[in-house]
Order: sequence, then C-alpha cells, then structure tokens
Amino acid sequence: MFRGIKHTSILLAILLCRTLNCQLCNLGNLKSHRYNTSISSVYVGTGDVPLTADKAFNGQYSNYLSQCAGTKQDLWNKTAWWQVTFKSLSMIFKINLIFREGYSRHEKYYVFITNGTVSREELNALNPVYHDEHVKPSYQNTIVFPGGHYGLQVYILVNRTVSDAGHGKYVELCEAEVYGCVHATNGIVPNCNCSNTTMDNKHLVLWDSRIAFGNGTVTLHCYKYYLSIMNLTSQTESELVSILEACDGRQHCTFPTSRKLKQNLIRFNCTDRCTNKAYNNTIPVSQLMTDSDISYNLKVSNNFTAFLKSRKLNCAERHVLTNGNLTLQCQRKGQWIGKAPVCNVTCQEPTHENSTTIRQSAPSPKYFVDHIISYACRKNHRLEKGNLTRVCNESGDWTGDQPVCKRCKCPCERLKSQNFITDPQVLQNRIKEMEKELKINEKALSTTVRKKTCAKDERKSAKGIGSVLGIGIIVFVVSIIVCSDIPMLYRHIRYGPESS
Repeated sequence: MFRGIKHTSILLAILLCRTLNCQLCNLGNLKSHRYNTSISSVYVGTGDVPLTADKAFNGQYSNYLSQCAGTKQDLWNKTAWWQVTFKSLSMIFKINLIFREGYSRHEKYYVFITNGTVSREELNALNPVYHDEHVKPSYQNTIVFPGGHYGLQVYILVNRTVSDAGHGKYVELCEAEVYGCVHATNGIVPNCNCSNTTMDNKHLVLWDSRIAFGNGTVTLHCYKYYLSIMNLTSQTESELVSILEACDGRQHCTFPTSRKLKQNLIRFNCTDRCTNKAYNNTIPVSQLMTDSDISYNLKVSNNFTAFLKSRKLNCAERHVLTNGNLTLQCQRKGQWIGKAPVCNVTCQEPTHENSTTIRQSAPSPKYFVDHIISYACRKNHRLEKGNLTRVCNESGDWTGDQPVCKRCKCPCERLKSQNFITDPQVLQNRIKEMEKELKINEKALSTTVRKKTCAKDERKSAKGIGSVLGIGIIVFVVSIIVCSDIPMLYRHIRYGPESS
C-alpha cells in the first residue's frame, strides 16, 4: 500500500524543478531580499531575550519561548500584528505559519499580502487573503496560492477588542515560511528569479508541509482551489485515511496530529474539483488515489472527488452496464474522463420444468425490460397452472408464474377440441358471456305479445288446435240445424204434405 515513497520524493523534485525551473525558495530566509520585519510590540522573555519579529525566520520549529517572535502581554493592546517587507515585488506561492505549541492566544487572525508598503491602519480597507475564524486556531497553518500572489508585504493581524477577549492581543509566531520567487531582482537574488515560472495551473505541482508538532491540529488551505491529498510519509494508513476524509476535495481543512505524524511530510496539490454526480441505478464503490506507484482504495461519499482521482462505480442489483464507463478519471478544470454510466434493469434467467415444458423463445445473455419468452407443453401434456408467456418488467421480475404442464390422464387427442380455461379471470368472463347468451328475452315471448295486441300465432300447436276447433264448431252447428229439421222431414214422409 505504501510502497514507492522514495519514488514519490523523486517525482516531487522533478515536478517542482520542471514547473518552477528550480527558482522557488523561502523568501523570508533571504536576508538580502528582506527589507525589514516588525511587530506591534516586543515581548522580552526569560534571560532578557527579546522576541523580535525576525525570530520567525530563524528556521527553528520550536515551542521554546526564546525561539519565537512574540508581543507584550499588555491587557490594553487592542490589536497585535507581525509583518515582513521585501525589497522588491515577489510572487508568493505558499505561506507556512507555525505558532507556539500549546497556546491559542493568537485567536481569529487575518493574513494580508499587499503590493506596496502600507501601515497597520490601512489594512482595514484591504481584503485579506486568508482569515482564520477559530477561537483556538491550529498551531500550524499552510496557505497555498496555486497561481501565485504578487506581494511586497505579508501581514498577520489579530484584531479584536479587549472587551471581546477579556485580555490583550498576542502574536506568538515561532516560524513563518514564505515560499516564492522575485521579479526584477537585478541580480540581487539570482536563485529566485520568476522569469521562467509557469505557475498558471498548466502543470501539476505537489506541495508539502512538514508537520511540526505531535499534538494540536494542522490546517491546510488552497486559495480559490481545492485540496487533493497525494501522500503522507507515515506508515499508518488509518491516519492517512482520516486526513483524506477531512481534507480531500475541500478548500480548507483541519486535522489532528499525533506523535507518529510529527516531522512527517504531507503532500498535496491545489486544483479544480470534479463534483461527483449521482447516476441512476449505480453504487459508488471506491475512490482510487495514485501517485508514483502508491495507491489508496477508499470508500467515498457522493460529495466530491478531486484531481488525479478516479471514481469507481458498480451497477445496482439486477442492473448491467449498457453504455458509458464505470470508472471515471477526474482531470483539470473539473472535467471527468469517461462517459456517464448507464445501467439498465435485467431479469434473471427464468426457470421451467424441462421434462414437461418446452421453451420456444431462444435464450439471451441479458433480459431487459419488455423482453418476452414463450413456452409450450410437451406432447401428451397440458398446462395445469402458470403462464406460457412471460415478460420482463421494470422491477427486474417476470410477469406471471412458472408454467406447470401435466401428463394427460386420458388420451390427449380427445382433449384437443376442449377449451380448458385455467385463468380465473378468463373463466369468469366466459361464464358471464354464456349467461348473457342463455338469458330469455321475456319481451319477445308470445304470451307477452298477445297481452298487448292480436297477432298471428305461428306455433304448430296453435295451428293444430285452431284447425280442429274450427272444424268441430262447423260440424256442431250443421248438426244442430239438421237435427232441428228431422221431425218435420219425418212427418212429411209419413203423412205426406199437409193440405191447407
């Protein structure tokens, strides 16, 4: 996991020399380039040692009082400040501030970089390049300006009233490192010439900060850019992970130190940030950090991923990649290399009883939404339950149920003309249709019609009864007429016609 640390150091040196042409230096340590240093008041320490402003450039990372610049412990001080003025305009890239260990009396301070010489009072009309708002700031603070910041003066100002804090203001600065290069030096500082620098974010530049103390906190800040933590010369992976979680992809971060981290170098760069997007049906797996054969595979959130990081995703359960890439690489200007992943839902291979059921549709490596499969029962078998046609739906499931075919108990030829209905809903609909077909229309019955009007009855029974009844009535009438004339006919025959 932590192999290649030596290679990283070599890479750092190569990158700095290539990008800055080896012209970057600590301007504060160049006495020939410093015009003056000053402080709002000078504290005289033990043994009559004055803690003057230039003590911040002695190269001593120490918590000893005699090694720091410090102001008087005057309760009436309303402001406290420290400043350095250079002899010519400089391009400043990094400021590393190390305060006295174990004390937080420099609360809520500002950092100014001015292009000309200004007084303390004039700072009120200027904008600071950095503002630490914490009541108990870190003992160490590294501020990086990736594109460089022109300046002639650097001010550190603690500006709160006595009533706010209840005591005077203090500046206890043990070391101030101002890294940069010099414009128009006229041979004064030839090793810090800015003429060939290319600090315009066109090339990768790794910055480092040596952790001074084994307790307290360290703050890193990228001016208008975002941190990308690259490496830590510590063998404790858990500590690096905690720093990554606190800092990576942020503009400003603070993390605790430990004895193991003391004197270690933390390396980072300041770049644009690629913002993680939430892609449908995907799951973030890890963020991969690489730097000269060193890689860290970390669980990450959806908040961010910084430069030189790759983001690995997986498709959600029952989904497969159909387009794009599951690994995206973050590049400069906040752009991802790789096409946005598209994961679509799929259904698993459906099952069926091969001994009784035949699959008619061909198998497929993937079954996406609306994919249709069909089955048929084998010879001498019939469908008892389930469905012979199934469709992959949007939830990744097959519609219907697995088909179940059973061997016919009687010859299946007799059942070919039978219409077996297994679906309850279909059966219910068929029953309703048959009820509708068999229902008697009472309005069309002859009895109903005859109640309303005379009508011809075409029934055979009606015609038969009518014929017999009609003939019978005629015969009866004729019989009555004939019978009524029989006595008269008898007398006529016996006695002859009557004489008048």
